[in-house]
Amino acid sequence: MVSAPATEELYDATGVIQRLYEHYDGRDVGFAAVVASHFSAILFNADDRVRELPSLDVHHPPEAYTNGTLVRFRAMIQDTSLSPELYVAELSNHRCGGWGLSASDSSEASDSVGYQDLQELTAMWAVSVPAESAWHVEEASPLVSSFPAHVPLRPHKFPIPDASHIGVQIKMYDNQSAQLLKPTDIVTFVGILSSEPVCAEFSSPSEVPVLHVICHQTITESPQNIKEPRSVRRELICWISEHVLGGDDLAVEWLLLQLSSKVHTRSMAFLPPSLTLSRFPPPPHPNMLPTLSYALSELLQKYMPVSLSLELLNTKSFTPESREEDLHSGYLQLPAGTTILLTESALREGNVTEKGLMNIRAIQEIMTSQTLHYTFPFSRFTFETDISAIVLVEGRKSTFFQTSLNVPLQSTVDSNLYRSKEEVAWPSPGKLAIFRSFIKACKATTGKVKVSEAASKYIQEDFVRQRQEDKTTTPDDLIHLMRAARLLAASYLQEEVTIEVWEKTKELEAARKSRAASLNIGT
Repeated sequence: MVSAPATEELYDATGVIQRLYEHYDGRDVGFAAVVASHFSAILFNADDRVRELPSLDVHHPPEAYTNGTLVRFRAMIQDTSLSPELYVAELSNHRCGGWGLSASDSSEASDSVGYQDLQELTAMWAVSVPAESAWHVEEASPLVSSFPAHVPLRPHKFPIPDASHIGVQIKMYDNQSAQLLKPTDIVTFVGILSSEPVCAEFSSPSEVPVLHVICHQTITESPQNIKEPRSVRRELICWISEHVLGGDDLAVEWLLLQLSSKVHTRSMAFLPPSLTLSRFPPPPHPNMLPTLSYALSELLQKYMPVSLSLELLNTKSFTPESREEDLHSGYLQLPAGTTILLTESALREGNVTEKGLMNIRAIQEIMTSQTLHYTFPFSRFTFETDISAIVLVEGRKSTFFQTSLNVPLQSTVDSNLYRSKEEVAWPSPGKLAIFRSFIKACKATTGKVKVSEAASKYIQEDFVRQRQEDKTTTPDDLIHLMRAARLLAASYLQEEVTIEVWEKTKELEAARKSRAASLNIGT
């Protein structure tokens, strides 16, 4: 629980800001940084006191609170291109004017404000974290009560069309800290809630919710310690194989490597692989999701299925684009660590428009280079991403995409590939929580994996032998195997590629290639 003094301060945040301002001498750091430091010490500590604050989310939308309420908003930054704003930093009688205080002080005459009293703030747009799984949303902001469905005022600024979400204009007074934030960052903002007429960048006049930020924290999550990781790994593979992928252990092994991947360096050799599960049977009914989709939504914190169709590709936006000085979002404007499942069962014969080609190219660039273009009227900027892509196809390969890996599915029980969520034999809540923690730990381990000196020497000598025995072997094969070996080590929560891991990697790759060759599928 929050201590009594801290609780009193949080009930009167504006009063605290005024008291801090009265004692501010202006000679050290900026006042906004003083405010942020003061409140961060209270809220972002080992006790995680920030969770005691009212939450801004789809169950507790802006209209549920009165103006002036101190709230927390766990959000993804969507647009940092909004113009900076001027505000009256000091009112009469040495009173603070930031954090919406000048707007609320009707006694302050506009003609009494001097240029020296004005300062600049950073404005941006933030939205509910897209693609976040329901179970993780509930963990982050437990549902206490629910209000009538919120209608977002700027739905085009959310990546997933028609999805329920909150969109808020963020005003940051600590400009130095604001410069460190970038699109798709996940941030917990703490601020004073208000509503204001929409700024000039937007076309239609209306009022939007505004959060005057007093402090914030970029979200970082530490993985839990996993007891007996090899046993947990085996249980997870068995469950996915038996209840999700029709008994195909090999496909599950490669799927787990995919789920363990993340960007830890921008070297092309170590970017997360992309995975095609080919020969995946079509759904028994149109638009039916595979069991794998439900499984991923329960195992991963951030996950989004996308049923590809020509209509979707030709009409929807997958990349952010500025229109009339307003950045519209796209399907791929997603936070780091998101996994997307692309299904091609809805694709039919037809023409791909120029927009469709641009969308296909954007998806491919995510897979190949982990970058996404943001388009503005006279320029285009490239932002780094960390999105894991899995493609399900009925044939031998994807219609549009070239992925790092192609694993043909060989299921022994096709009936469990398409089941409703209610029909899935789920693990117990406790076991499911362990599986979630295990996958998160695998991702965290990926960036720490090194190659032991003994293994490095062994791998070099082994690869030389492979090239002597098979003249078609290339350095790219070594790069592929090394990436897979690092992911395999991470999937055992090992921080070192050993000789044992290397040999196991070769076995998995040989089995994959053998299966693909038997079905005349390229690897």
